Amino acid sequence: MRHRAAALVVLLAAGCSTTPRAAPQSSTSTTATTSTTTTSTTTTVPPAPPVPPVAWTPCQDGLQCGTVAAPLDYQHPDGRMIQIAVARHPARVPGERIGSLIINPGGPGDSGVDELPVELRVITADVQDRFDIVSFDPRGVERSSPVDCGTSGSTGLLPDPAPTTAAAQQALIANAQAYAADCEKHSGDILPFVDTYSAARDLDRIRAAVGDARLTYMGQSYGTFLGATYAELFPDRVRALVLDGAVDPALSTDDMDLEQAEAFEGNLDAFFSWCAGSSACPWRPGSDSRGALIALLDRLRRQPLPAGGGRQAGPGELVNAVFGTLDARSFFPSLGRALARAEGGDGGGIVALSDGYQTHGGPNTIDANTAITCLDHPTSRDLSTYPATAQAAAQGAPFFGPIEAWGAATCAVWPVPSQRVPHPIRAAGTPPILVIGTTHDPATPYLWAVRLAAELQNAVLVGRQGNDHVAYFYSPCVRSIVAGYVIAGTLPANQTLCPY
Repeated sequence: MRHRAAALVVLLAAGCSTTPRAAPQSSTSTTATTSTTTTSTTTTVPPAPPVPPVAWTPCQDGLQCGTVAAPLDYQHPDGRMIQIAVARHPARVPGERIGSLIINPGGPGDSGVDELPVELRVITADVQDRFDIVSFDPRGVERSSPVDCGTSGSTGLLPDPAPTTAAAQQALIANAQAYAADCEKHSGDILPFVDTYSAARDLDRIRAAVGDARLTYMGQSYGTFLGATYAELFPDRVRALVLDGAVDPALSTDDMDLEQAEAFEGNLDAFFSWCAGSSACPWRPGSDSRGALIALLDRLRRQPLPAGGGRQAGPGELVNAVFGTLDARSFFPSLGRALARAEGGDGGGIVALSDGYQTHGGPNTIDANTAITCLDHPTSRDLSTYPATAQAAAQGAPFFGPIEAWGAATCAVWPVPSQRVPHPIRAAGTPPILVIGTTHDPATPYLWAVRLAAELQNAVLVGRQGNDHVAYFYSPCVRSIVAGYVIAGTLPANQTLCPY
């Protein structure tokens, strides 16, 4: 799950059947949870049009691609339809095929179609033998009616994401207002409809279109929020859900930002320790690494560094570079090299890392991330409170706290305010759901997985020791557990901890 302070002042089952039945018509009326600004209510969503099977055609990387039609507005299902892009890798042993494993790689805003080859490099052979591996671009993302804010390819200096002066704060707010206005100008027709409740209904149409009576799903990071929302809406259509790098849907936006800031701060400590003891890190800040990093941030506020090609590295680029390299220890060397170059007056390494962070997940990831996040997470629209909130956040997270606090500025001026009320998801009536967390995950703190597993009526928690984001990519132990669960419904003891 991306943090909410990115560039452009935006953020961030046991008992399973192993034989799929014919997919039911998805025109069945469903009861869905919706929200007002103060309470949660239930409304009946009108029946959507039936879902035809996907017409698969060959596409990149040896995959098969297609689309699934979905109403833009599920409250008016006879209105405009949009196309949700899907891709699959067919089961390698057709005679043993169980069904489809549908994946969301996170974000929000990441392209599942683009990420599918990456997933296939780590998904175990036994799972690939028996499942079609399917992924998709959620609504608003890349191939699925993408949100376009007219900023693609922009290389201008980013605003200060944690402004410390009144002038810098006003500049950030003005930038947020201009960005929000551009998004409304270019994509105002889709902005109200890219929320996760709508995406969960799209997921159910994908389930029907691939021919599965019940959903087998793996959500990573933000994808856990999507999966939990699906379970809330369609508990009787769940076969197996893997929620890895879990998000706690009950958290307020302020609490989510603060806890994520504190988790990133912990991984920043891990980077400092690694850097101090490793010859692979040329950055040598002395005894106070955090102080040196904050001093560099202040230096870039006063005078951005040249980065080559007419580019500059300012505080926004530095923040992106740090955020983008704390998800996994394998990225630590690149951050150490970039910081060493910056201390020598060269911002090229910082800009390269910042650019990679902004474009990771797809060409419109930042725009889609903003649009989805602002609908999903209610934010204070009183900008006069933000300086005090940022100052308070710095007490527990000196580097990341103010950044996360100010990261909500775009949502504060977003043209479509959130109507969702954060609440625990119970998902009563599902088979056991597998919730996974990593003990020092910086983007989705382990405590979120613990809480989500407790909130769900029927869940098993698995932990993995480590500092990386999303356990499945780094842990053979977790991959083995997931394989047993999705294939045969086999689950470990609750609170199993994988040591690697």
